Amino acid sequence: MGASNWGMIWTAIMPLAVILYYFFRKKYKDQRVSSTLFWQERMKELQASPYLKKLQHHLLFYLQLAALLFCVLGLLGPFSESETLAGNDFIFVVDTSATMLAGSPSHFEGHRQKMKDLAAQAGGKPVTIITTGNSPEVLLRNEQDLELIEGAIDELAVSYERAEMEQTILFADTLSVSDSTVIHIFTDALDRAVLASKTGQSYQVHGFTETLRNVSIQQFGLSETEDGVRGIVQLVNNSEETMPATVRLSAGGTEKMVEVELAASEELLVPFEDLPNDKLWQATLEVQDDYAADNTMASYLAPPANSILVDSALHELVASGFRSLELDVLLAEAGQLQPDSKLPLVTNQSGLLDGAAPVLLIGRNDETPFDVSGQIDSQAHPLFTYAALEEIYVSQLYPPFEGYETIASIDGHPFIQISPKGDIAVLTDIQLTDWPLFPSFPLFLWSAMDSLSGDAAFLGFFQPNEHRSVSLASKSGEWEIFKDGSYSHSYIEGSGPFIAPSDPGIYEVIGEDETMSMIVRLPGEEKVLSVGSSYAIGQAEASQDTVRFSFVPIIIALILLLVAVEWEVYRRGIATR
Repeated sequence: MGASNWGMIWTAIMPLAVILYYFFRKKYKDQRVSSTLFWQERMKELQASPYLKKLQHHLLFYLQLAALLFCVLGLLGPFSESETLAGNDFIFVVDTSATMLAGSPSHFEGHRQKMKDLAAQAGGKPVTIITTGNSPEVLLRNEQDLELIEGAIDELAVSYERAEMEQTILFADTLSVSDSTVIHIFTDALDRAVLASKTGQSYQVHGFTETLRNVSIQQFGLSETEDGVRGIVQLVNNSEETMPATVRLSAGGTEKMVEVELAASEELLVPFEDLPNDKLWQATLEVQDDYAADNTMASYLAPPANSILVDSALHELVASGFRSLELDVLLAEAGQLQPDSKLPLVTNQSGLLDGAAPVLLIGRNDETPFDVSGQIDSQAHPLFTYAALEEIYVSQLYPPFEGYETIASIDGHPFIQISPKGDIAVLTDIQLTDWPLFPSFPLFLWSAMDSLSGDAAFLGFFQPNEHRSVSLASKSGEWEIFKDGSYSHSYIEGSGPFIAPSDPGIYEVIGEDETMSMIVRLPGEEKVLSVGSSYAIGQAEASQDTVRFSFVPIIIALILLLVAVEWEVYRRGIATR
């Protein structure tokens, strides 16, 4: 504690003058007497009271005296001093991955309080806040206002995605303005080797040394069997003690439960046989551990989509286009193509459209093409989300199929059609167009493969905040995303890549005429808790060693309060006269 303006000590005579004024002030009171004979006696009674007794009846005096004393104290400029942080500006790198939710209270809450304490010790020096992830984000840049810094810290939230700590630290290095910049890293654990090669920069790592209990669902998969659906849940006990647990599988109104016990560091496969033919299931782990984010996982029973069967009679550019998508392309003669195959078929054999296998028909073997000219007119459809057809030249078309939906046409003649069961018919041969010369050709093949091999009711598996191109098309161009009936956000077609939600779970993607499901899964790296430590690498000097905290604002507030009370006392005294 100290005072910054001892020269104002002379103002202490002001409250002293008020005290003297009250000591010698005469007090007059109207008094009716029956005769002047009693005047001297009455005056003696009034003058008999001691000075101290008079002071006890003057609340207004006490309030004025207190206000003056606080004024004198404020003019002296009292303050307290504390040591400031080393460095002239600071960068806070905040780990927002899912493992920061471990512990009670969580690591994330502990780091929040630590950041506030450090910001208060910064003494008005600039503070920058960066969050981790695939795309590190700057929440605050060179901010000196402590209130704004604390507000930004309160708004921090866990994003559940991978920390990508090395990438974030490299990004933080680019924001360093001088050798006196100190980068504070708030995480659970960071290997010293990550910072070993960095010289000329100062780092403060704030980690956690406590060992926590954790049992996680590492994998959850579904497969079709002759008797229904089979589910397998892989559990991993990362604790140093035996952990009892309950595994539940649920889908709609169906639920199955298994009691298990995992020894320390044990991995266990829990099978569930003869499940109903529901496609969307969720596994839940009930266990008394210190980390709950990895205790749930959802899965969807979808057909494989890594192989495709192509008719060898088609132009070789068709097979090349599919190979560019890193698919396993199987070539077969027309007579070897099976209509009941589980793999998608690419052919010009119209007879295969009646089979159970999904078909991409390119051309027709049962009709003769006719000449066409003009631009392609396409409708809103997921196949054309990333494959624009406007500049493609087509010289001839085959007759269309009756009862099929036309999604692209040339001069009123159907060009691309969709069958009632979802087969795709391109009514031309590849050699009759210049389509393979455009980037839209492999993109169309990718969309067609995704449509044929996937499930129209399932959008796919995503990781938290993942950016991905998806085939979505609706008349309104807007899709709303819900979780457990609560609105999450919207996606506008053409506004950029589709961004998955950050919170793992099952979501509904709802368009104007269509509803699909999607699953956001926690990354595998976020299912393992690491034990770390706090340490420093490098050293930065500060331009000042201490930071002052002034009491003047508090004193001014007290003076204003006393003045308000004094006015109320004076008003009540006037009213009772």
